[in-house]
Amino acid sequence: MNRKWYAIVTFCVLMSSFGTQAQVEIDSLLSVSNDSTHVKFQTHFYEALKQKALENYSKAIDALVICNSLNSTESAVFHELGTNYFKLKQFENSEFNYQKAIALDDGNFWYKESLYHLYIDQNRFEEAIVALQPLLLRHPDYKQDLVNLYLEAGRYDDALDVLDDLDKTLGVTASRDIIRIELYDLSGDENKRITHLKKRLQETPEEPINFFNLIYAYSKLDKKTEAFETAKAFLNKHPKSHLVHVALYKFYLDAEEYEKAIASMKIVTTSTVVVPSLKVKVLNDFMSFITEFPEYESALLEVTNTVSANTPSRSDLEWADYYYNQKAYLKAIYSYEKALEYDPDNFTIIKNLALLYLETNQFETAVLFTNNQIELYPSQPILYLVNGTANKQLDHLDMAIETLSMGLDYIYDNKKLQLDFYKQLSTTFQLQGNIEASEAFTEKAIALENN
Repeated sequence: MNRKWYAIVTFCVLMSSFGTQAQVEIDSLLSVSNDSTHVKFQTHFYEALKQKALENYSKAIDALVICNSLNSTESAVFHELGTNYFKLKQFENSEFNYQKAIALDDGNFWYKESLYHLYIDQNRFEEAIVALQPLLLRHPDYKQDLVNLYLEAGRYDDALDVLDDLDKTLGVTASRDIIRIELYDLSGDENKRITHLKKRLQETPEEPINFFNLIYAYSKLDKKTEAFETAKAFLNKHPKSHLVHVALYKFYLDAEEYEKAIASMKIVTTSTVVVPSLKVKVLNDFMSFITEFPEYESALLEVTNTVSANTPSRSDLEWADYYYNQKAYLKAIYSYEKALEYDPDNFTIIKNLALLYLETNQFETAVLFTNNQIELYPSQPILYLVNGTANKQLDHLDMAIETLSMGLDYIYDNKKLQLDFYKQLSTTFQLQGNIEASEAFTEKAIALENN
């Protein structure tokens, strides 16, 4: 083997460790002749690739600058310069060299992809969109990138056009539908959303979700007639579907067709198909309805156990709030306690339980409960107020004063709560026989009220 080919073969074997992109650049250099300039060029180019692999990007650039001085028409040198400048976050130099490489070899896919990634890294979305165009023919997957770029650039109509093309060629997917929803939300173009959903429904009416999505879109626009008509069409096309009743129950309520509404509610809440979150939403709406029409409460109670079994934490909390609003405090306590088992860090539940123990004269329970919670939430003044008030009712006056005084230190910008503390301290000191302290807190309460 002569010296020329030995050098080239050795050079290529060593370069194989630097990956596909380096190999492309090596291929462009194999046609060099054996004069001393080209040998120097090869030596420095190899050195540049070695230093880049070692993450010595500045040294790689030094070697590439020498290469460029030896041959200023080699595109691979400019591409390598662009890559090393990119690694050093010298983006302007990187962009210049990538563009020089493309100008010298316009058909090179890797050069154009590198420039595209440079723009992406800098969030230069408009330039990235332009740089991406020539890559689409080789890699159709880049079309999804194009959607995201249009979204980031605020070009929502263009993004929707690409989504339409992807749906047509590759089929509908849930992930693209999520992006589509985001695009409609950002653009505020509800007419386009409705047009698309109607088209989707017309094309595939056998999919129940297409009815449901159109109903939801109409409802958001307060187009109740169109939504109701779509729901009835949904029921006609899918008479055994449970999902249709998630929409129908609300329309029946609005139309004052209460028996039909209750029937739909029962189908939803006892369904094994409808997701728990939708069941809870239906229940919550019915709780509001029963507040106005209590004669229908028995219908709601029939489905309590079924929903609680499927969504214990959320369902119990909804029931607790409902019973609380109905002033059925013992039932509310039972539901809050169950909800707290599944969600022990929910401070709203803790606060409501503490207040309800007071409201129902369960003073010992209130003291024990708030003692435990104060250990977990030592800066929550409402716990000290309940604890102090309950201790006062149990005639533990010293303990009540101590707890109430501690709780005062944690009140910030809440005059109503501060007033409650003053009043409790005033009455506790009075029961203790300390009239001077009692009157002092009474004066503070009056001053706060006047203020």
